[in-house]
Amino acid sequence: MTTYGLRPTLLHTPGERLLRGRGVGPAVGAGAAEDWIVLDADVWSGTAGAVRGRRSHCRIRVGFHWFDKREIADWDRAPYWRETGPGPGAPSWSLPPTEAEVALCLGHADARVRAAALARAESGALPASVLPLVLIRCADTDERVRDLARAALERALAGADGAVLRRLAPLAALVGVRRYGSWVRKAVLGRLGGLPEEAVAHLLTGGDREARIAGLRAGAAYGRLGMTRAWEIAEGDPDNGVRVHALRTVMRLALASGRRTVLDDTRTRVLARLDADRSYEVRRVTFAAAVEAGFFRARDLARLAVGHRDRHIRRSSCAAVLAGPDGNAALDRLLRARDTAVRSAAVGRLRGAGRGDELARHLTDPSATVRAAVCRELRAAGDDPRAHYRVLCADPAAVAPAALVGLAEQRCPEDAALLRPLTRHPRAAVRARALSALRMLGAPADDALPPSADAPGARAGSGSRGAP
Repeated sequence: MTTYGLRPTLLHTPGERLLRGRGVGPAVGAGAAEDWIVLDADVWSGTAGAVRGRRSHCRIRVGFHWFDKREIADWDRAPYWRETGPGPGAPSWSLPPTEAEVALCLGHADARVRAAALARAESGALPASVLPLVLIRCADTDERVRDLARAALERALAGADGAVLRRLAPLAALVGVRRYGSWVRKAVLGRLGGLPEEAVAHLLTGGDREARIAGLRAGAAYGRLGMTRAWEIAEGDPDNGVRVHALRTVMRLALASGRRTVLDDTRTRVLARLDADRSYEVRRVTFAAAVEAGFFRARDLARLAVGHRDRHIRRSSCAAVLAGPDGNAALDRLLRARDTAVRSAAVGRLRGAGRGDELARHLTDPSATVRAAVCRELRAAGDDPRAHYRVLCADPAAVAPAALVGLAEQRCPEDAALLRPLTRHPRAAVRARALSALRMLGAPADDALPPSADAPGARAGSGSRGAP
């Protein structure tokens, strides 16, 4: 007989189970921290359409047939805010509301419904099974809902034993990463005296991205995360955002250790990740976090500015090292960089470093961008770059090809007389640049080119931008 392995089929979402009257326990499933977050998000998304005046409609496929999703769970039947004449409104729940209705209202998209459900805690009518949902509401975006939830949680935790606090610890760490979540983290983990190791392990091994990020943050904050485990996540997690948070965590742990060997080793590995990580986003965000934390030394930044494969990191490294106190010491290295923007920035720093007399030697840089930066600096110092270029072009034996174009960039037609003899220079690169310079100055016309324009090597010479 042939047997077939069938995957489990999830017909109802957690919120839909509540909508069909199931209790909170069956609806939330295993009851892990991520399960409560999923339940809360599912109820919010299901009730959001009713709040905005839209009727829910969706077709889903079950087996070989298509069904209207309202046949399975009609969110229009969920509790809503019912106006009752001139007086205050109230939720459309049963009297008294069932456990499922209270849970639906705690995750409702309408803040008035959430607040009404939390108000029941003052009379002790809130079921104990929804305590995790109350904890989530402590980080709610609505201020009134937050205040009610925090008061309810304070009352619930006042007489709670350690077992209850340990069950809530992973959820508190997970909610603690939200905008208003720091209060929750302190309320639960403060009573425990820290974050249990099993809570960190649960979050870090979860399949949910948000849970792993929360495990990293809380584990580092409470001393429950070692450097080895953080590096495993930084180098092996499939999610870009989790790897970024892990790299930030290892840098914080290294700085907090205060040990030079740990700092040096971590710095070396972070620099390696900037080269090895496959994600453009991870490389850039990690670099920005390292610079903000002051994690890299000046020589590390100079090395990135000179040799990193990412143009953004090269240029950002250059800006960071020049902005630091040791920027002048890195100038020689930056002036030899491949990136023209890095060389230009270094040239712009020479006068401030008391090395303005070195500007003229960079007038023959292969890049027009760098040459323009040198000319600006020379003019700012009261010097004339054209005079320097004329000197550089006066000796045919020592002339550099870039100097010819640099002279033409000064846009003085009188310099054509100096350039025209160089169109017969024995070096192909010089001939090609002389012709280009003459065209830039408008002399000679294209039909009056000298015979050497067709000489062997002229085409090759015109393309050798880095020729000496």
